[in-house]
Amino acid sequence: MSAAILYFAPGSGLGHLTRALAVCLELRELGVEAEIATNSPFAQPLARLARVAVTHVANDRWAEAAPRLLAERAPKAAVVDTFPNGLRGEWSRRPGVPLIHMARRLRLENYGQFAADGAAWRGFALTLAIEALAPQHEALLQPPVRALGGLIRLAPGRIGDAGPERLRQLLEEGAALVVHGGPRNEVEQLVRTARAAGEMQVAAITPWQLDGVACFDYFPAANVLARARRIFTGAGYNSIADTMELRARHTAMAFPRRFDDQAARLAGVGTADADATREAAEAIVLAAGLSVSSHISVSSHR
Repeated sequence: MSAAILYFAPGSGLGHLTRALAVCLELRELGVEAEIATNSPFAQPLARLARVAVTHVANDRWAEAAPRLLAERAPKAAVVDTFPNGLRGEWSRRPGVPLIHMARRLRLENYGQFAADGAAWRGFALTLAIEALAPQHEALLQPPVRALGGLIRLAPGRIGDAGPERLRQLLEEGAALVVHGGPRNEVEQLVRTARAAGEMQVAAITPWQLDGVACFDYFPAANVLARARRIFTGAGYNSIADTMELRARHTAMAFPRRFDDQAARLAGVGTADADATREAAEAIVLAAGLSVSSHISVSSHR
């Protein structure tokens, strides 16, 4: 039987994919099966780890293959993450299937013609604002719109194990923890920041290997964050969501991104420190017209 929800999470890393995974696991708890479509190279490892259906779509064929997959699967609704018309304009022509748009901070000046096209923001069964947006971004959104009361995150312990024994040992000994899957120079910058703050022993969760730093390629980092005395990350959506209960020991740096305004997100840290993953899943179920448990609420609409 095909999934009721098809969640499109384009992106070459783990960011969009992890957020999609968090929502799809909540949907499963509500009795709604979901499938993730992504061009991320981490698709299959995550599918095995979380036991969620994940379909990999080749990056160079995404614009044509994503709408084709939607037509083949014919779910009750589809979710499109961050980009209302898709990463490459694949949703410029709205499909017959209801679309739910997950609106995250977006540097509109870099989203080209789609940002100025009013049609890009219309035609959704629901637009779900998953964090505070810039006023000019909010002004573009067309009803129905719902603002989440917090952030989406893959909660600690949701999937995976307790982490490598050596990493846990280092954290118990007081090592600071750098968490970053981005470019090597950014990981090195976070390590320098940690050491400048007086942290001489530093461990890192990263795909890179750095001299003088114990590095671990481990996922999800959220499972071990509470063990760290101090945490250093970028200001990506997931890093800010993962550390919402650990603000006093968390240092974030805003890195330049084409579409993601990390500086603006960092300026608002602490204003939405609540786990709204279940709320997001409930909103998707309602927008898709699905019938599930009676505990689903319909609050917080605007």
